[in-house]
Amino acid sequence: MALPDWAIYLMVIIGSYLIGSFPTGYVLGKLLKKIDIRDFGSGNTGFSNVYRILGTGSAIMTLVVDIVVKGGVVAWAARLIIHYAVIVTQPETKFVYTMGFTEPIPQAIVVIAGLMAVVGHNWPIFLKFQGGKGMATTAGVFINFVPVTALVLVIVWFLVVFTTKYTSLANIITMPLSAIFIFLETYFIMGLDLITCIPLTVSGFVAGLFIIWSHRENIQRLISKTERKFGDKSERYQKEVEKTL
Repeated sequence: MALPDWAIYLMVIIGSYLIGSFPTGYVLGKLLKKIDIRDFGSGNTGFSNVYRILGTGSAIMTLVVDIVVKGGVVAWAARLIIHYAVIVTQPETKFVYTMGFTEPIPQAIVVIAGLMAVVGHNWPIFLKFQGGKGMATTAGVFINFVPVTALVLVIVWFLVVFTTKYTSLANIITMPLSAIFIFLETYFIMGLDLITCIPLTVSGFVAGLFIIWSHRENIQRLISKTERKFGDKSERYQKEVEKTL
């Protein structure tokens, strides 16, 4: 007996949240150093704090899992499950996208699934809702849905980090801009009408709100000039035995 559409949609949304809740940085901290990474640095489980506490290798692993699996794979799997992975070419722009946009409800469900992966990363059920900041997982989702926007935001992000050394400031600046760039991409490059642009544009706005909310303490530290800069290794974890060698 085939499941009704609403049941499939509900399972996709819940599944996306649960996969997004996988605490990559926390698991690496336990496996590699036998620590709870939330007790160090900024207290979150994302890329920046993993780099600060555990080092480059762990940070890269965290970034790959959070972008590719928790963002990209979840977004792609959601489309496959609800039969919405359609390769289309916009005749006006000759731009190819691996997603169809003619059915508003499936489109909205896929977008919600992507956002739920970000919610899971930020507020994971497995860690009593204390996770990361959501940038890497959001990037993975955006690469699937709006690749041009993702590229622009990545460029802006690196420029801000390169000039200021603050990843938190880069996150705060880039993500609120996402809704604007998503609308420009969906309307002018994808060639969608105004109504069909809404789900993706709203998702960018909501993702921006997630980032601002999850960075509220960083904003206070930026204002007070006590925010940690990227690459600050002063809190990097080492065992007492290692310190004496």
